[in-house]
Amino acid sequence: MDVLRNMVDAARPGGVVLDLQVIRPNARVEVDGRFICEIGGEVLFGKAAAATAAVDAAIAAGRLVEEAVDDHDVLKHYPSGADLLADLDRRGLSPVDEAALPRLGAIVGPCVTRERCRLRRLRLPGPASRDPGSARR
Repeated sequence: MDVLRNMVDAARPGGVVLDLQVIRPNARVEVDGRFICEIGGEVLFGKAAAATAAVDAAIAAGRLVEEAVDDHDVLKHYPSGADLLADLDRRGLSPVDEAALPRLGAIVGPCVTRERCRLRRLRLPGPASRDPGSARR
C-alpha cells in the first residue's frame, strides 16, 4: 500500500508510525446523546480491511513492530443535519435506513457521528528513540 510505504519511508529506524482505522460496528448519529440512526460503513470497512492487511503483512515481515493498540470512539461534530448529510454524500456514505434521511435533514442544531476506531502504535525496527515518552506503553 503506497500510504503505508510512504509513512514507513518517512520514519527513521526506531521511529514511530501511528495507524488509525475505523472498525465495526457502524457509526451512529446522535443529538444530545440520543441515538438518531446508523450510518452504513461497508465502504469504509473495505478500505480499512485492506489497510489492516498491509500493516499486518509489514509486522509479519518484520518491517514494523506493534507496540500498542487502543480501540476507542471518535466523535465528529456537525453544526446541523444538513452539514452531516453533505459530509456523508462527499464520503459516499448513507444511513442504513434510507427513511432516516428526512430526520437527518431536519436537525437544525449540533449533531455528532460516533465511530469505533483502532489506533495502533507501530515502531520501525532499529535503535529505540531516546525521548522520555518512548519507555511508556
